[in-house]
Amino acid sequence: MLTKKIFLPLGIILAIIACTNTLTAPDNVIDEQTMSKILADIHLIEAKSSRLSFQAYDSTKVAYNELERRVMVKYKTDTTRYKASYKFYVTNPESMIRIYDETLKILKDMEEKRKKLRK
Repeated sequence: MLTKKIFLPLGIILAIIACTNTLTAPDNVIDEQTMSKILADIHLIEAKSSRLSFQAYDSTKVAYNELERRVMVKYKTDTTRYKASYKFYVTNPESMIRIYDETLKILKDMEEKRKKLRK
C-alpha cells in the first residue's frame, strides 16, 4: 500500500518533468544516499502528523513543521537546500528512481526491525 502511495505521484511527477528541460545540479546538492534517508524520515513524519488528533489544521501544520525541522537538523541541512536538491532530483528521473528505491528499502528495513521488536 505504501508503495502505491509513493510510486503513483512519483510516476506522474516524473512523466511531467520528462517533458521539460533538466536543471543543472545546485552547488550544494544533497547526495543520493542522504536524500534517501531524509525522504524516509519525511514520509514517516507525514504519516505521524496525519495521525495526530489536533482539531485545528494549523496545529497539525505546526507539529509537522517542527518534526521536519528536526529531520533537517539530524542531516545537517535546511529546508532550502533540501527543496533545491529535491527539485534537481525530480528533474532527473534515473536519480529519483534510485533515491526512492533506496527510500523504500530503508522504510522496509525499519518495518522489519519494528516487527522483530514486537516478538
